[in-house]
Amino acid sequence: MNKKYLQLVMLSSLGLLMIANIAAAGTYLNWCGKEWWVRSGTGNPGGNYWNSSSNNVWVDENQKLHLTIQKVGDKWYSTEVDTTSADYTYGVYTWKVSSPIMNLDPNIVAAMFFRHNDTNEIDIEVTKWGWIYSDRLSYSVQPNAYQSAITYDSPYQYATNVTYMFDWEPTYVHFTAKLSNGTVISDWNCTDRTSIPHVEGGVAMQMWLMNHLAPKNGQNAEMVLSDFSYVPS
Repeated sequence: MNKKYLQLVMLSSLGLLMIANIAAAGTYLNWCGKEWWVRSGTGNPGGNYWNSSSNNVWVDENQKLHLTIQKVGDKWYSTEVDTTSADYTYGVYTWKVSSPIMNLDPNIVAAMFFRHNDTNEIDIEVTKWGWIYSDRLSYSVQPNAYQSAITYDSPYQYATNVTYMFDWEPTYVHFTAKLSNGTVISDWNCTDRTSIPHVEGGVAMQMWLMNHLAPKNGQNAEMVLSDFSYVPS
């Protein structure tokens, strides 16, 4: 059996990856010095179709990662990449996003997160959750803690080159988002100890559709990430 395929089977059996199947076990990419598995098939969140094609997920000549929502034929496809290792734990997780994801279509969710399982998860989700007039950014520490962070009418809704991060320790998870000039545009410190994970897991990024509904504007979309880093505690 292929070594990488076996690794994914083992991770899936431990509940560490948000995957419905591993039909595309050979689809990988390298980005920011890490190997990432590219999801395909169908499944949650949102009951979506997931496309691992290099037309849907790719690293460009400037070493930026592109995740997309695209219509192919008569189907809309979401995209996701996961670390092939699942030994992430306490520390600082940082993503730099080049594209203006706070202005995505209301039916699209752009997510960056740590995950062990449904009740051990730390999420940054940029979305309006299907509503035209809704907050644009939320943080959650599963299963109980949640915070809306950027309002619908925020002056930062078109911001590019935003750094999203969280510092995860045994007693808190501290979220921040800041502009390229260092201006902090959101800040939340979660101290809910009933929610803070104490287990290892993996890292993933997604673009997905609420309930597999087409974008309200009927247009393809993308999230462009210029960097990811993890600094263990």
